[in-house]
Amino acid sequence: MSKHFFQYANAKLGAMSVLCAFCVASTGCVTQARTMSSLPCAEEIHSNVTYAVVKLSAKAAADPFDTDTQLCLAYAYIAQEKFPAAIEAASRVLAIDKANALALRMRAFARYRLGLYQIAIDDASASLKFETSGEAYEIMGKCRLHLGDSAGAAEDFRIWANLDKSIEARCWMGSALWTGGDQAGALKTWELAEVIAPKDPEPFIWKAGFLFRADDKSGALDAAKRAVELAPDSPQTLGTLARVQSWSGDAKGAAETVAQLAKTNPAAAAKLAEKLKTSVPTTKGA
Repeated sequence: MSKHFFQYANAKLGAMSVLCAFCVASTGCVTQARTMSSLPCAEEIHSNVTYAVVKLSAKAAADPFDTDTQLCLAYAYIAQEKFPAAIEAASRVLAIDKANALALRMRAFARYRLGLYQIAIDDASASLKFETSGEAYEIMGKCRLHLGDSAGAAEDFRIWANLDKSIEARCWMGSALWTGGDQAGALKTWELAEVIAPKDPEPFIWKAGFLFRADDKSGALDAAKRAVELAPDSPQTLGTLARVQSWSGDAKGAAETVAQLAKTNPAAAAKLAEKLKTSVPTTKGA
């Protein structure tokens, strides 16, 4: 990710993936759901979010009933990780247009990031009354996982995967199944993702973390190495391998992996080396 707007952490402002989402009008025609990346302000926000917030705030003050400006402002605040402000901007849109599904999803995401899981689910669920969106199911699934509803999360991720044809969604579904005690189902889900997208390292990254937590160090190492084979210069794949090596007591191997990353991304390598000093076994989807 970045595949979805959930990955604005660390100021990575890549455009959202196009949603396989639609709503069916009474006439029977099908229209694509509006996305944040389709907003007229998206490029400007990606380019300079600080300037965009100043400009959009002034524009919103001049015309508080311009819902597009308020949506753009909410988008910019999400990019800055100013989630309370994003909630306020999205709420201003909803005060004008209660059926604005994008505003509901944006507010749901901001609430999710603040740990307000149940009301985030409520917002995402409400958005589905107006548009069918994989993004809404993504939010709900992640919230349910935090609330301990692994079965409900797995079902949300399954729907998300079917709507958006998303490998990431299948990885999250595997994590929910594993967390709920169905390790065999989780492994089958990741293996299917590997078949569907044989060049994508993501399923191997997830599998490595969960296998290590289950004390299958050999399986975790094999999965991490396979991820690196698929994306040899990726900080994510090399980071996964280095962590598995470090957790397994292979300090030399971890150092060599960090050195490999330093050849193409010195800054990422430095951060990884620092994290390895205090890193403890975990899983990506936890």
